[in-house]
Amino acid sequence: MPKRFEIRAPPEWGIEPVPKEHKILRGIDLFVLWSSLGVGLLVLVAGSLLVPGLSLIDAFVVSLIGSLIGSALLAAAGIIGSEYSIPTMVSLRPILGKSGSYIPTALNVIQLIGWTAFELMIMGAAAANISGPILGSYTRIFWTIIFAIWCAALAIGGPLVFVRKWLERVAIWLVYLSTIWITLQVLTRPETWSLFMKPGDGTLPMLLALDLV
Repeated sequence: MPKRFEIRAPPEWGIEPVPKEHKILRGIDLFVLWSSLGVGLLVLVAGSLLVPGLSLIDAFVVSLIGSLIGSALLAAAGIIGSEYSIPTMVSLRPILGKSGSYIPTALNVIQLIGWTAFELMIMGAAAANISGPILGSYTRIFWTIIFAIWCAALAIGGPLVFVRKWLERVAIWLVYLSTIWITLQVLTRPETWSLFMKPGDGTLPMLLALDLV
């Protein structure tokens, strides 16, 4: 593989500003990192909540608009990080002060715990559907525990292990392949195309759907 297409991860600098000479992330690095967050089981499950309240076409439109808005907000926040080379929570210190920044940091920790729990539930349910009831009613619990242990190991290993050793070398490519496979499975079903002509039942307002996305 040509060197310009190789994925390289930068060194970690904690809360200290990253020296300019070490800001080496390229487009491919950022693409892999952020696309891994935009493609996943939880995203697919969240999208399924838009129907039958919306038609399938309306759901696609809302998903596109919501993704553009969310990406714009992330990009706007990323400008600060790019200019000052500091993490998001640290960038709040000039506004809230060092002590004041602890509040959004604590809230961020809480929402990350909740988000992780939800992710583990979805992964456990998906794995149970794939494997079948190998352990009866405990199958979903079994897979959830397995994924929880794996995620804990990655967390203990730290960002370097997660990004450099797991995400960029293995996980992101599995995500891409599984997403392509799921998409092909859906599009090759005859009933899928009839759903494009089916109107929504109106139980989900467009603005609420946009907020969900």
